[in-house]
Amino acid sequence: YQRRVRENLVGWSCSIPANLDKIQIKIHLRLSGKEVLVMSLLYENNLLNAFLFKVDKNEWKSPLCVCGTGDQDAYHLLTECSLVMDSTKDKLAYLLQINNQDDPHNTTNSLIALLNCSRDPEFIYSCLEVIDTERLQLRTKVSLAKRRAEIPRV
Repeated sequence: YQRRVRENLVGWSCSIPANLDKIQIKIHLRLSGKEVLVMSLLYENNLLNAFLFKVDKNEWKSPLCVCGTGDQDAYHLLTECSLVMDSTKDKLAYLLQINNQDDPHNTTNSLIALLNCSRDPEFIYSCLEVIDTERLQLRTKVSLAKRRAEIPRV
């Protein structure tokens, strides 16, 4: 697997080690949709303002977080956002550093760094604390109905 990934890398300096262990999220959270929000933090294509603004600047007016201090991406939410408790941000920054100390290719603000932390139960539960910050007004869905109507059928 690792060899095939390395051979097909385009734009990445390293491959992500395969890990098929289950992510440690309590089963009751799956019913609430929080699991999806946590998992979306690990991907660039998500429902945060920074990504949506890249996709359509007309519909999404700004990449900024509701706190107004930076673009709303996963790293900002987890370690910089002024609406998240300092103790939670400090813990997440520490876990990012600890879980990436053996990987010289990663900075702690990369998507690979976030993925490296995804098997750490403490990291996942700290992400849940961020998701539970109501003032962040995080989206759980985006309507694509308007866009589907604009796509010509072939």
